[in-house]
Amino acid sequence: MNLISNQFFLKIYSKFFATTVGQDEYGNKYYSDKNNSPTNNYRERRWVIYNGEIEASKVPQRWNAWLHHVIKEKPSSDIRKEKWMKNHLPNSRRKLNLNKEKKYTEKNYQSWNPNND
Repeated sequence: MNLISNQFFLKIYSKFFATTVGQDEYGNKYYSDKNNSPTNNYRERRWVIYNGEIEASKVPQRWNAWLHHVIKEKPSSDIRKEKWMKNHLPNSRRKLNLNKEKKYTEKNYQSWNPNND
C-alpha cells in the first residue's frame, strides 16, 4: 500500500472512530482516539491527516508538540506572537532537489577509458 491509500483508509477510520481535535493554518486536521491500550503506553492515540501533499514539515511546532504528547491540551490559535517571530514554513527543499536531480542524471562528461591513452 502506498501513502495515498493509507491516508484514504485513515480518513474513513477517523470519521467513524475518532474525535476531531482541531485544524491548523495549512488545513491539516488533527484527531485523537481515547482507546488507552498498552501498545501506546496507555495514552490516547493522536494523528494528523495532511491537506494536500503528505509532508511532515507541514506540521507547525505547537501541533507537533501535541502529537508527541509533550503538551496535554490542544494548541490554541490565539497565541501571542512577538514581531521578531517568523511564520512556520514547510520544507521547500524537496521540490528544489527534484529539479536538480534531473540535471545531474544527464551525462555531461566523457568517461575515462584506460585503453585510450
